Amino acid sequence: MTADCRSESFGPYAFTLTPAEVEAAAARAGLRLALRGGLLARHLAPLTAFVLIIVFASVLALTGVISRRAGEATLILAAAAFMIQRLANHWRVRRARLEGRAAIARLQSAGAVTATFENDALSLDVDGRMQRLCYTDCDEAEDAGGLIYVWLREGAPIVVPTRALADAEEAARLMSRLTGRIGAIRGADSRR
Repeated sequence: MTADCRSESFGPYAFTLTPAEVEAAAARAGLRLALRGGLLARHLAPLTAFVLIIVFASVLALTGVISRRAGEATLILAAAAFMIQRLANHWRVRRARLEGRAAIARLQSAGAVTATFENDALSLDVDGRMQRLCYTDCDEAEDAGGLIYVWLREGAPIVVPTRALADAEEAARLMSRLTGRIGAIRGADSRR
């Protein structure tokens, strides 16, 4: 439910997350945590380096600048290094997914959650424990898969299912408000 249109607050929205919603939120939180270092630096740069080493070693071996054995050894070492990097990356992603699941676990164990979005802050009441966060503590907001995520700069995201809102129009207005408030704060921070 929304207070009247002139009010600057949305909610309170009372809900309990379903197991499917908790799993989706945990997976998304884990993926976001895993990709925090940057997709290019952690995923594409090693692949690019591997391809360049293979091409360079092959050209040098074929032209006779280095011996065929040295070229083969370079290819084997490059492949081994690439596979080790991929394995380490796989374990990092797996660990991030587990951390995402742990971060969302508190919402899963909660009997009832109530979220209120005000003009300058949001409040989350989890089983009687009230948490109030200013939008300056938030990184961004997104609506994905029937869940509204408010990503915090540090800590677990705030997750609200769109089914808790009155209708899709209210969800769109809430997302517009959240992205506007958080975007304005991020824009002011970047100008400093």
